[in-house]
Amino acid sequence: MSNKGRLYTYTIVNVPTEKFKGQTPYLIGIVEEGENRVLSKIEGYEEGKNINIGDEVDFVYFDEYGNKVYKLV
Repeated sequence: MSNKGRLYTYTIVNVPTEKFKGQTPYLIGIVEEGENRVLSKIEGYEEGKNINIGDEVDFVYFDEYGNKVYKLV
């Protein structure tokens, strides 16, 4: 399992589902881990923060559904 990756693409969510109410805006992205790509929530985003394709992210934990969660470096 890789602990680092790069942001392949992302979207900033401003209109949340019920589960994420009160947490907007938040970042969902596809992270490249070598040859693999993983859909993930990316922590550490604040409104207005400059985000770029290729930015480095670090793995932080698995959520309650077993999905990887990363944070911006």
